Amino acid sequence: MPERIVTCRMTNRLGNRCTAEAIDPGGEAVICVRHAAEVMRTLALAEKKAATR
Repeated sequence: MPERIVTCRMTNRLGNRCTAEAIDPGGEAVICVRHAAEVMRTLALAEKKAATR
């Protein structure tokens, strides 16, 4: 019997869940690679904005 695949918990504006496999299924933030990259880009932009103030 195959092991259960844990999927990303992110949803779009319509409430549809992402179907990609989670990076760390047992982790605190159960998200896929794509959404992790979006978070990293958002943090980098926020740091850059804060540094220019």
